[in-house]
Amino acid sequence: MSSCCQGTSVPITEKRVSPSREWTRLGLAALVAGQTMIFSLAVNLSPPEGLSRSMLHALLALSAMGVFALLGGPILRAAWQPRIVMEQLFLAGIFGAFAASVLCSVTGVGHVYYEVVAILLAIDTTGRLLGENRRRLALSAAEELEREFQPTPAVPPGGTVEILAGGAITVDGTIVSGTALVRETALTGEPFPVVKRPGDAVRAGSYSLDGTLRIQNAGGERELDRLLETVRIARRQPSRLQREADRWVARFLPLVMGIALVAFAIAAGRGDWLQGTFNALAVILVACPCALGLATPLGVWGALAQLARRGVIARSSDLVEKLAGVDLVVFDKTGTLGEEKMQLVDFVAMENRERLFQEVSALQRVSEHPIAAAFPPPTGALSVTEVSFLPGKGLRGCVDGNELEMGNVDLATADEIAHLRSQLRDETHLVVIRRNGQMAGLASVREKMRETAAECVRELAAAGLECRIFTGDRSAPDWPNAETGMSAQLKYERLRQCQQNGQRVLFVGDGMNDAPALAAADAALAVASGSALARETADGEWRGGDLLAIPEAIHECRRAVRLIRQNFVFAGIYNVIGISLAATGWLHPVAAALLMLASSFTVTWRALRVRPTLSLPSSHPDRVRTQPVFA
Repeated sequence: MSSCCQGTSVPITEKRVSPSREWTRLGLAALVAGQTMIFSLAVNLSPPEGLSRSMLHALLALSAMGVFALLGGPILRAAWQPRIVMEQLFLAGIFGAFAASVLCSVTGVGHVYYEVVAILLAIDTTGRLLGENRRRLALSAAEELEREFQPTPAVPPGGTVEILAGGAITVDGTIVSGTALVRETALTGEPFPVVKRPGDAVRAGSYSLDGTLRIQNAGGERELDRLLETVRIARRQPSRLQREADRWVARFLPLVMGIALVAFAIAAGRGDWLQGTFNALAVILVACPCALGLATPLGVWGALAQLARRGVIARSSDLVEKLAGVDLVVFDKTGTLGEEKMQLVDFVAMENRERLFQEVSALQRVSEHPIAAAFPPPTGALSVTEVSFLPGKGLRGCVDGNELEMGNVDLATADEIAHLRSQLRDETHLVVIRRNGQMAGLASVREKMRETAAECVRELAAAGLECRIFTGDRSAPDWPNAETGMSAQLKYERLRQCQQNGQRVLFVGDGMNDAPALAAADAALAVASGSALARETADGEWRGGDLLAIPEAIHECRRAVRLIRQNFVFAGIYNVIGISLAATGWLHPVAAALLMLASSFTVTWRALRVRPTLSLPSSHPDRVRTQPVFA
């Protein structure tokens, strides 16, 4: 195990309450709430008298206070703000329901609404816990990376550290001695390992694949630490939807409270303060955000189920609204548009091409090098022995008695490969093959693009969405708007620039170097086989390998958001009518509660009456697309 110096990393661990304790409280509160609802219904339908009435009302009041004691702390803290927030609207409904219930218990007039306290608290708590769980997972992924590449105080700046073959490089510095293939994919996006020799710079977050390196620590802040800090800062920024919701509540809550006070003042001015109190409470109850709250989750849940069918697994319900609003889709290339395995493009030999190809395939079967996956298994049984690595170059082995060496261009001189190189039709990445010390062949491999990549881009363009490629690789498909050689920081900066120009960006990536861009994007999808940090930072995971799932997900989210907006219009009309009737005394608090229930049922019916119609890729063996994705 290697050691390294103490960097200037910023700790990511934050003080958090136990999630299991929070969920236990919610479960206990739900149990109490269920009993409260049963008894409230019984009390309202068949009011008891005498001592029984007093005991039941006291029990219901204590139950409501108990639920508030279990779940009310976070909502109180969130509502204690110098500005108006959604939690204050929830508290208005909670206190209005409780006040109306206490008034009924004391005067014997009206009905009790103690169960409304539990319902509103459960809605708020469930949403908060789901959000905190997602944030905790993102932080855990970052902490895991910090542990894997954890700096220690053993080696000061300027000191040296030894990294063994296969080990993680934990410092930013310069190689003093040793040569090795170093995988930097997580930091740069480059799919191929690169050779690092004395004098070359290396960075924490990469791996030495086949050689031992002695590295002089440069000291200061590591690039890996800056990347993780960027992720943390971006994740803390409030979303556009959250800001819009806060602006809506900032207008709606004062209006509701003002109408309630006016309704009370008018009735009290006539000498009927009890009727004024009921009118005010009816306004608050009918304006409770339950109906508006249902307009979003019902549509969102249906959309999330359809996304899951196509392999897009949301980590947050916000993904639906985020995907519906994007107008620019940015793809990483390596591992995203491209598959994880390499593709053999061409193979030439000095002589006996078929025999050499079989020997190369047999040797590559025992290698875990990414280039090995480009060669198919041999058709015959060949013995492979004495396999060893050539640090920074490739590997060596004995295949059926012939010593075979294969690796990068360092295995041969330019003159040795010139003749074979002229025969290749593609030179994306060269693989040199030597047999028994002599130049024998040359292969060319490259990253294999996913079959549906081009069609995915066409579908997105047909929907009016711009597509771009941000890749750390130095090569990219022959597509427009492809930017190559981009570091993690440059991807992040270019994405922020697009946002500053008014574009709403969906970023799709897989690597640790994509994490800052994933965190900053308006919507983010990580490849399910990608790095843990990318998966936990993104809003969702894309599984299955079919890129057509992405335009189809955007289409489904747009459809869901249209329905949600229609439900918001309906809920808004309901609130205007309900508040008007309540304020003028035409709506009793009981009727207000019934209207709230009727509105919720109507919103539910509207959300469920339209069956989802996801189209399927024409390449699917069992189903054929009958209409464009964005019909």
